[in-house]
Amino acid sequence: MVNVVKEQKGSALVVRLSGSIEESVNFEQLIGAPAPEMNIHCKEVPRINSVGVKSWIKYFQSAQQKGSKLRFYECSTAIVEQINLISNFICGGTVESIYVPFSCTNCKSELIGQFRTEDLRKLQLKLPQLKCTKCGGSAVFDDIEEEYFAFLNR
Repeated sequence: MVNVVKEQKGSALVVRLSGSIEESVNFEQLIGAPAPEMNIHCKEVPRINSVGVKSWIKYFQSAQQKGSKLRFYECSTAIVEQINLISNFICGGTVESIYVPFSCTNCKSELIGQFRTEDLRKLQLKLPQLKCTKCGGSAVFDDIEEEYFAFLNR
């Protein structure tokens, strides 16, 4: 079940989503009428199923058609997967930042790093290694670059 926390900051409605986006989600009910600017934070969305995807697209496409400027922040790996799979998943909005999976070469721990999409483009997807928070070793990107970052080339 998804939880929504809303906060008005100037003309922007900041929406923080947490939890799985599934059959029971009703964004119209949870978020309400779209604002002129909407900043959607998706850090805590571990999963979204096909019915959840339909609800997502229905709501955010409607918001975009009503003139809302959509910006997506802190996109979890589950959200990045959908952005890559479904061409209109962000409904004309922009992806501002994403979470990127890493794996420690030493202890094999899984880590996550947050990157602004603008910085990823500047780095030409050559990601820096992260320091493992468990053992201090080096953590490297743990996915297929061409697939994980495909949306950046659209």
